[in-house]
Amino acid sequence: MKIPKLILDYSKLNEAGLNTKALAIIAALTENVNFPVTTPAIPYFTALQTAYSEALTKAASGDRSLIAIKNQAKANLLAGMRALAMDIDALSDGDKVMLASSGFELASAGDGSLNITTPTDFKILDGMNTGELKFTCKRVPNAIGYIFEHTDELPAETTNWKIQPASTRELTIRGLRSGIRVYGRIKAIGRRGQEANSDILSRVVQ
Repeated sequence: MKIPKLILDYSKLNEAGLNTKALAIIAALTENVNFPVTTPAIPYFTALQTAYSEALTKAASGDRSLIAIKNQAKANLLAGMRALAMDIDALSDGDKVMLASSGFELASAGDGSLNITTPTDFKILDGMNTGELKFTCKRVPNAIGYIFEHTDELPAETTNWKIQPASTRELTIRGLRSGIRVYGRIKAIGRRGQEANSDILSRVVQ
């Protein structure tokens, strides 16, 4: 069986899609316990994305010099994505759950693809101790792992989810501040990186 790897080249994405993908990678890797240190570092990669996003907006005017700046910013971002994906590959050592939590896409492993479904019977329960919440759902057939996401912000497209991957369908989130409302969801991960999100629920931390 081939060792799972990430897709390294995202040059075929349209320009808006590339920007969106870069943002998704930043969100997935920010405070990701699997990758506390990356090369390039997340702040540097974020700067590449910001430069590209700003250049993309300015280039919409059609000015040739601004388009040239945008093209260079795009090349820089693509190079940064390739380097970061290669680093994540090395750090993950073939662990599909870790790879999938990075925000990058998994390359075809050549071992077939099995469909996964949305996690059902998702619940957020009080943990055994103060400052804990237990996330649980029914087992998702063909899932190789789960990613547990939570935030104390009202979820929106720009929400920075905190991510904790696991191989089981239950996880206790610890170290939460009592009295705050936490929003959460569970993401099932398939054999080739397919993702299926549960509904978003919330609960006040005891």
